[in-house]
Amino acid sequence: MTIVIVSIVSVGLALMLSQHIEGAYYSEDLTTALNLARLEMEKVNNMSYANINSANFSNYEGYSYDLTRTMVYQYGSASSTESVKKITVEVKKRGTSEVLISLVTYLTKNISYGP
Repeated sequence: MTIVIVSIVSVGLALMLSQHIEGAYYSEDLTTALNLARLEMEKVNNMSYANINSANFSNYEGYSYDLTRTMVYQYGSASSTESVKKITVEVKKRGTSEVLISLVTYLTKNISYGP
């Protein structure tokens, strides 16, 4: 009888422990992905407007994550004097299709706001 009770308790503890470990690894993946996405956004903010284009990176910065930067004109075009670019950065664990983090920013050229 004691063996049965200990077995039932052990199975429950083992399941709880495995869920905790899985959650810790997922949290680490999200944190790393967020930091890599922020790094890419900093790089985009420091690039000249004309050089900001779409790009794909495998093993971004030596980590096992793939990063995709997508640039779309929201207003105007490359030949316009005024334009707005929407830049989306997505980070995925290498070899998977699940997007862990997606960040979006807008950059403008020759557009003033306010009075």
